[in-house]
Amino acid sequence: MDIEKIRELIKLAKEEDLKVLRVGDMDSEVHIETKGGGTAVVTENGDGSRAAGSGGSSAPGLHTVKATQVGTFYTHKEEDSNENFVEAGDAVSAGDQIGMIEAMKVFNDVFADADGLVEEILAENGDTVEYDQPLITIRPKED
Repeated sequence: MDIEKIRELIKLAKEEDLKVLRVGDMDSEVHIETKGGGTAVVTENGDGSRAAGSGGSSAPGLHTVKATQVGTFYTHKEEDSNENFVEAGDAVSAGDQIGMIEAMKVFNDVFADADGLVEEILAENGDTVEYDQPLITIRPKED
C-alpha cells in the first residue's frame, strides 16, 4: 500500500474520531489506532513481518518511538526557545509529548507510547524525518 493511501486512512481515522481502523488486501494490511491525540500506525505485511509506526525496539530492552509521517521534527517547545520537550535521562509516561512533526504547515504532536526513561534522542531539532524513522529510544520502567 502506498504512503498516500496510508495518509488518507490516517486522516479518515482522525476525522471520524475512530479508535481503530484496519484495512488490508492480499499483499498488506494497515492497522491504525488513535490514542491520546496521537496516531500510531502499524503495517503488517502478508508474510507476517511487521513495521511499527510507533513502538518496536532497536536494542534489547529499549522501546523506540518512530515518526508516523514525513515532515520536519521539532524537539524545541517554541520556535525561539532552546527548551526541549524531553532530554536524555528524563522520565516519561505514555502520552507525554516528546516533540512535534510539521508537514505542510500543520504541526502534529508526537507522544511517548511507553513509560520509562529517555535513553537517546535520535533526531535533532529541525531534522527532516521519514515515515517510520526512529525519533527517540525509551528504557521501559522495571516493575
